[in-house]
Amino acid sequence: MSDSPSSGIQVIARAAAILREVTAHGEGRSLGQLAAATGLARSTVQRIVDALETEHLVQAGIGGVRPGWGLRRLGELSGPGVTRELRPQLFRLFDTTGETVDLSTLAGIEVLFLDRFFSDRHPKLNLPPNRRYPAYSMANGKALLAGLSDDTIRAMYGTGTLESLTPRTVPDVDTLLRQIGEIRAGGFAYDLEERGPGICAIGIGLPPRDGMPLAVSVVVSADRFESARADVERALKTWS
Repeated sequence: MSDSPSSGIQVIARAAAILREVTAHGEGRSLGQLAAATGLARSTVQRIVDALETEHLVQAGIGGVRPGWGLRRLGELSGPGVTRELRPQLFRLFDTTGETVDLSTLAGIEVLFLDRFFSDRHPKLNLPPNRRYPAYSMANGKALLAGLSDDTIRAMYGTGTLESLTPRTVPDVDTLLRQIGEIRAGGFAYDLEERGPGICAIGIGLPPRDGMPLAVSVVVSADRFESARADVERALKTWS
């Protein structure tokens, strides 16, 4: 690719076209739909989406490409919104624990991140870039699922085995529902290297805002999980 100013402007223009299409269809757009809407080759769309996801401007998953929390944060600088309202508490949790924290909601059967604070103590704790965010494999996702009925969860995932992202991913819906029952009874939601190796998390559900289900979670490296667990759970209990 040329390094001329004109080629750089072209890349920006293409990225802007994709972002406009993604924000116009927040429910998710496939790569094919983005290619058709922008007139770009699918391979070009894929490269730009990869770059935008690295900057958290979009989030790609089985539900398609959606606005990312980085884009949502930029968009809320001049106006109110749920992430803007909750950001002080989110930062306080980040400051207290020193760990990466996130605010999320459900998008179909996946987790959609609304806001995140990354700990520079653990720069490698970003989720693996394989574009799968199934709620059953994540602490925040399980906390969100706890707000749904068992019948709804079975309708989302079926009644049998679940796709494994790691050897520790919850294996089936019955096991998932047992964990969900413990969360509903006042327990925490856990991800014990279920979404990605070396990554654990603890999460809780929050009261919905404007009908939007919400959850917050704290991400901890697996080698520090047991030593950090009590402090993280104590900090989550004080969320207000």
